[in-house]
Amino acid sequence: MADDLENEWWLEEKVKTENSEDEKLEVDQILLQDEDSEMVKKKKRKKKLTITQELKEKGDAPSSPSDVMAALERFFEGKLSPVELDELQLSEDDHFYKQNNSSQGFAVAYLKSILPKWKKMKRDACTSPGSPVLLVLTSSALRAVQLNRQIEVFKGEDCKCAKLFAKHMKLEEQQKFLKKAVCLAGIGTPNRVLSLLKSGHLKLEKLKALVLDWNWRDVKQRRLVDVPEVRSDLFVLLQTKLIPHIKSSVSSCKIGIL
Repeated sequence: MADDLENEWWLEEKVKTENSEDEKLEVDQILLQDEDSEMVKKKKRKKKLTITQELKEKGDAPSSPSDVMAALERFFEGKLSPVELDELQLSEDDHFYKQNNSSQGFAVAYLKSILPKWKKMKRDACTSPGSPVLLVLTSSALRAVQLNRQIEVFKGEDCKCAKLFAKHMKLEEQQKFLKKAVCLAGIGTPNRVLSLLKSGHLKLEKLKALVLDWNWRDVKQRRLVDVPEVRSDLFVLLQTKLIPHIKSSVSSCKIGIL
């Protein structure tokens, strides 16, 4: 009888100890979960730096070809297969003009540096309607107009320039213009350029220089790549039209970063 009582007492104590340990383990797990949850909340609460703050911390150095390619890869990450991403790769030496070392991007000086034989190129260009030799992409119609005025000295009086943006200009009107006009240069926004390429009225067969107005900043300190809708249009344009042309065996076109 005494032995039976002792055995029951020992078993009860063992059960109590095990229950106590289980409860302690559960409490520890809950505390860990709370800590993890708090860390996640803190990460979510951490605000992304504004463009002004980022400029203050990192400065405003001009972007390089590797910066452009990195931004392109980030945009398409998870949207394209590894094979498709590989097809977008460009060589800094073979597919880009020399880097612009001025964050101010003095347009005329830069264009002269990458196209030193521009006058000869204009004379020799047996171009057809809608086939520019020089194509400049900007973030907005306003910037396109401003930049077009700045590069008048470079283009010369004999160079007709197609204005390829939507502001005050209907797509149908531009299509009719490109069907008849021989323009050695074109300047505009990615969205309208893509639309005109898709319709076949703008052609790339004579293109020698694609210039991205990448380093210029608007009043909000935003570059071409900082405006979401423009960034999307630009990278889709590069992926579907411009990079395939630049990498084709018949093309001698390179990218310039203004």
